[in-house]
Amino acid sequence: MNLPNKITIFRMITVPVLLAAVLIEFPFHWTVALVIYFLGCMSDTVDGNIARKRHIVTDFGKLMDPLADKALVMTAFIIMVKLGYCDIVCFSFMLAREFLVSGVRMIAASKGKVIAANKFGKAKTFLQMASTGIVFLVLSVVEITKLPIHEEAFRMAAMVMFWIACAVSVLSGIKYTKDGWFMIETK
Repeated sequence: MNLPNKITIFRMITVPVLLAAVLIEFPFHWTVALVIYFLGCMSDTVDGNIARKRHIVTDFGKLMDPLADKALVMTAFIIMVKLGYCDIVCFSFMLAREFLVSGVRMIAASKGKVIAANKFGKAKTFLQMASTGIVFLVLSVVEITKLPIHEEAFRMAAMVMFWIACAVSVLSGIKYTKDGWFMIETK
């Protein structure tokens, strides 16, 4: 097991730990959730950079790295929906995109092809991680400072961020599907 794969496993472990930090109320639980989420998100960049730099890209990494990303980000979005900061329709579009792209990639993989991440996909991941991270950050700051927050304005700002991330997610899904459609047999 190489270092990038260990980092990917770490990212998978952050998912239940993030859920526990959010669902179990204890002093500074939003701050703990923020740190866990930040470490999980940063581990995505770190493991990819190490794997490419050291030329140790593995089948495990190719499969598990994107799944770990999806598990972490979709868990954060489920939390946002539960808190009322993300619309369920917005989340559903993003979740459907993930299933669609994963399906197209699986079909491509079964034919020995790889559909590489593109700029839309990277932008999608960044926007999803950043928008959910900002909400965790604000909740953490409010928790630490006890500053009042205009809940309705914050909720609207979060919704706008999430819909922007959703739009890029849908565009990314269209691009991946277009790039991989020729591999899908429909007869």
